[in-house]
Amino acid sequence: MEWEKSEMVRLLKGDPGNFYQEADTDSKTEIRNWLTEVLNSTDVNVVFTKADGSLREMKCTLRADQLPPAKPIAETKQRKPQDPETIRVFDLEKSEWRSFRFDRVRQIKLTLTQ
Repeated sequence: MEWEKSEMVRLLKGDPGNFYQEADTDSKTEIRNWLTEVLNSTDVNVVFTKADGSLREMKCTLRADQLPPAKPIAETKQRKPQDPETIRVFDLEKSEWRSFRFDRVRQIKLTLTQ
């Protein structure tokens, strides 16, 4: 809730947000696609604001060789569609699936390799 309060104050003051928050719809789509491609090819450290307002740094990926084997989903269990403003990633330190919102990302750190 703390993040939502500070975000409302930011909007009311007219203060600038992060790059994603200030982007138009097409640019937001490009950012989401870019980060998804990067996560599919390497490990990424992402710093973001959690729902409680605290900052978290997470080392995550979507690289197939780093992901656990997929668990079959029961035929009766249906997963709700994913919100396009969030991304589901594999947390390499906790070895669990986690997600974060693009509009809450504060920093992206990655190492480019050959």
